[in-house]
Amino acid sequence: MTGLVDGVLLAALLGTSACVVPMYLKLKRLDRTQAEYGRAMAASGHALASAGEAVRSFAGEGREVLDALSLKIEEAKAALAELEAARGALVAARTESGLTGRA
Repeated sequence: MTGLVDGVLLAALLGTSACVVPMYLKLKRLDRTQAEYGRAMAASGHALASAGEAVRSFAGEGREVLDALSLKIEEAKAALAELEAARGALVAARTESGLTGRA
């Protein structure tokens, strides 16, 4: 009788081991996959942080370019106004000299 019980217990142990070993291997594979996933998420986080810094830097540089461009536009407007004034004065001077020359 003891031999029969020992046989049944041995069969149950072998059956349990047969189920546990594949589950252990699956858990080990899952652990590796989870570690890879964690590394990929960390790398993605670093990449997103770098992209955020690049966007902030680009926005700051864009503001600087916009300010410089605005200054140059104002300088060009002032130069254009001066040229228009000089042209007006030249036209007026030519008109006066033409009118006084005829009289």
